[in-house]
Amino acid sequence: MKLGKILLGVFVAIIAVVAVVVFLGLQNINQIVKIAVETEGPKVTGTAVQLERVDLSLMEGRGELHGLQIDNPKGYQSDYAFSMGQVALQVEPKSLTGKVIVINEILIDGAKLIAEQKDLTRTNLQDLLDNVKGQGGSKASGQEATPASDSPAADVRLMVEKFSFVNSGVRLITTEWGERTLKLPSINITDIGDREVGLTPEQLTQALLDPILAQAKAAVANNLEDLAKEKAQKKLQEKIDEKLSDEQKGQLKQLKGLFGK
Repeated sequence: MKLGKILLGVFVAIIAVVAVVVFLGLQNINQIVKIAVETEGPKVTGTAVQLERVDLSLMEGRGELHGLQIDNPKGYQSDYAFSMGQVALQVEPKSLTGKVIVINEILIDGAKLIAEQKDLTRTNLQDLLDNVKGQGGSKASGQEATPASDSPAADVRLMVEKFSFVNSGVRLITTEWGERTLKLPSINITDIGDREVGLTPEQLTQALLDPILAQAKAAVANNLEDLAKEKAQKKLQEKIDEKLSDEQKGQLKQLKGLFGK
C-alpha cells in the first residue's frame, strides 16, 4: 500500500514538473523563436540576422515577426541587404505537438532590399545569393557556426503550405548612375517541404530566401543592362551628331518622324 502511494506521489510529481516545463515553454515561445531565427539565419546567409520581436499565439496559431533584418556581406556600406517590417504567419495548432510543424501561410508584405554595386560585376545581393546557394554562412561571416545540437531549433521540422512575397522593392545604389528604386514582382510558392519529413529551419530559410534574392538579382541586372545600353546609345548618337552636318541632322530628324521615332 505504501509502495502504491509512493509511486502515485512520484507520478504526480512528474506530471507537475512536465506541466511547469510546458507552461514555461509556452510563456517563452516568442523568445525561443527569436533565438532560433537569429541562430539558424546566419548559417544560410553568411551574415548577421536580427529579429526585433516575435508575437506568436499558439492557441490561435497566428504569429508575427517584427523588424527582421539581414545584414550585408563584408565589403558593403549600405545599412542592410534585406529588411522586413512585419511578417505574418498562420500555423496549424495541432501540428505543434507532431513531428512536423505545418505553417499554413507566410506573408511578407512591403519588404525592402538594398542592392549595392561593388564593381561592374558584383552586388551585395549576388554575394548573399551565393552564400544561400552554398550554405556557406559561417565561413563568409567569419563567425563560428553554432553546432546543430546546441541550437534551440535543432530538432524542429517545418513545412509551409503557402508563401507570398508582395509589394516589395529594391533600392539600387551605383557609383555611375546614383540611386534608383525598382519594384519587384510578387512571388507565390506552395508546398515547401512536406508533412511527413519537413525541412530543418536552415533548409526552410534557404528555400524562402533563394527565390527572393534571385528575383531581386534579376531585376537589378536587367536595370543595369538597360542603363548601360542607354549610355552606349547616347555615346553613339553623340559620335554620329559630330560627323553630320546641320542639313543631314535635319534630314535625319524628318526621317525619324516618318517612322514615329
